[in-house]
Amino acid sequence: MEIYKTTTIKHPILIEIIIYLLFWLGPLTGNVILVLFGVLSTEFSVSPTEILIAIPSFMFPFAFVQLFSGAISDVKGRFSVILFGLVIFGCGTVIAIFSSSLTSYAIANILGGFGFGFVNPVLIALLTDITPEPNVSKKVGLLVAIANLGVGLGPIIAGQIVLINWRYLYILFIIITLMAFGLFYYLRQPTTDKSQSKTISLFFQQLSREMQRFVVILMILSAFLASQTYLAAIIWTSRTFTGVVPENLSGIIIGFAGIFGAISSVTIGFLIKKYGILIAIFIGIGSLFIALILLLSLSDITTMDVLIFDAIAYMLLGTSGGALISTVMYCSQIISKESRGTLAGLATFGQFIGNALIPITYDYIFHYGGIRAVYYVVIIVMFLLIGILGLLYNSSRQK
Repeated sequence: MEIYKTTTIKHPILIEIIIYLLFWLGPLTGNVILVLFGVLSTEFSVSPTEILIAIPSFMFPFAFVQLFSGAISDVKGRFSVILFGLVIFGCGTVIAIFSSSLTSYAIANILGGFGFGFVNPVLIALLTDITPEPNVSKKVGLLVAIANLGVGLGPIIAGQIVLINWRYLYILFIIITLMAFGLFYYLRQPTTDKSQSKTISLFFQQLSREMQRFVVILMILSAFLASQTYLAAIIWTSRTFTGVVPENLSGIIIGFAGIFGAISSVTIGFLIKKYGILIAIFIGIGSLFIALILLLSLSDITTMDVLIFDAIAYMLLGTSGGALISTVMYCSQIISKESRGTLAGLATFGQFIGNALIPITYDYIFHYGGIRAVYYVVIIVMFLLIGILGLLYNSSRQK
């Protein structure tokens, strides 16, 4: 089967830097909302809980597009797909800058998620294309680390810029987008010469073939459940802070999750190369469980005298996310070398569908049982994740 293959690439180091920058931008954009509940609810005259609609507005199209964008890049080429996605993402960012209501802000997030869905998995595949095989685990770990820095720096940056004007955040995003677009346009590579009908046929064949494999289904479920555990705890704990803990302070506390997620991802990349993915799974699950037990031991997580323990819990949750997501992304790149774009898209699809459903799946639980009930449900989901990861570990060894 003929698929797209990246040929000799000019300026690979510069391309790698742009890949890291864009992989940082995606989660940075999606996670600034964690400290904007208060200011946006005032700006748009709605409740803080209604602002949560921004998360699925971004995450659902972001996740859905990744179901096929990676596969398209396997056929049509990495650069053309990335450039197309950046144009749509940029349009959404401009709308966000001029948003005057929750509706227009939600539309901006829909466009932003749709556009970046064409970018995110293709960046993973492109990085793998230009990386020697023995270094793939380290580079994927570093890439996830960059994403976690976006998760961490998003709330920290937003918490400080919101003191001036939250719209400046999106002005920063559009500047980065335009710069990345210009550089990728200059460095782009030609795609293979195929007829359109053959391209469409190949795309559906490749996507269908991979989705029928048991190991791929396990990979998607692992990414989904990982998001429904560590990230659910982060988001709903952050929601609990709204109106009680100042945004600039909560932003710093939440930021610890991203910083430690970045440290974890880099470390996990090296550990996977030396010891395999089992150690990464152990670190991810262990730190998640300890964080949840710590949070459950606190009578009120919003009081000032326990914020240091909240910060420690966020560090552990970030460590868990870095380990678990790095493991899944690494698996997506070793299951099939011929379908790296497709598998990266399927893995990130599972991850971000999980992200998008967090406000929905836990809303009833939070409303009637409070944050402690959320933590107990996350523990239950964690045990399900352990079983799926165990099956993924065994299946990936037998691929």
